[in-house]
Amino acid sequence: MIRHSLILTLFFLFLSGCAQKTATQTVLYADWKTRLANQQTWHIKGKLAFISPDERQSANLNWQQFKNKNTLSLTSFIGIQVLALEQTPDQAHLKFDGEEYKARDAQQLLQQLTGLTLPLNKAGDWLKGTSNSANLLVDELGRARSVSWLDNSAINWHIDYSNYIQENGFWLPTKLTLTHQKIKIKIQINNWQFN
Repeated sequence: MIRHSLILTLFFLFLSGCAQKTATQTVLYADWKTRLANQQTWHIKGKLAFISPDERQSANLNWQQFKNKNTLSLTSFIGIQVLALEQTPDQAHLKFDGEEYKARDAQQLLQQLTGLTLPLNKAGDWLKGTSNSANLLVDELGRARSVSWLDNSAINWHIDYSNYIQENGFWLPTKLTLTHQKIKIKIQINNWQFN
């Protein structure tokens, strides 16, 4: 009986030890904002919800920025690819609904074919919260709280940053809400990586 109790106790201790997530607390760089703004290669994974008066869509998000290439992939919750977009300085290439399309402007191509309005140009600045817009509001730690700006298509966007994590020496946004007129896009970032 004692032996069974000891085995059960050890088993539950093992399970509780496996269930705990270790915090990846890092030392914050003194100049974290400048270093983060200079990070030109990044990769995020998370979720995106697109809300308009006519529809609500959500997908898993996988977005990478390389030196001269930006790739965005949206998949359904069961892993089916909804779209794949690749943007270079010269061309945008979109795979959507079983077809492939090419154009010069990725943001316009995405909007025309899918109805999804998303500010792709300068995405690194607004995703990282490092926009240098004159109306940027920051909190007591210097993190972006909200910002408004005109994108390359002259669309006025407003972004609210509601949550951050401290990782890799930076404060990194994990919850953003973008709004333009009656369009709302919510992004939850579960993973940040830098190369």
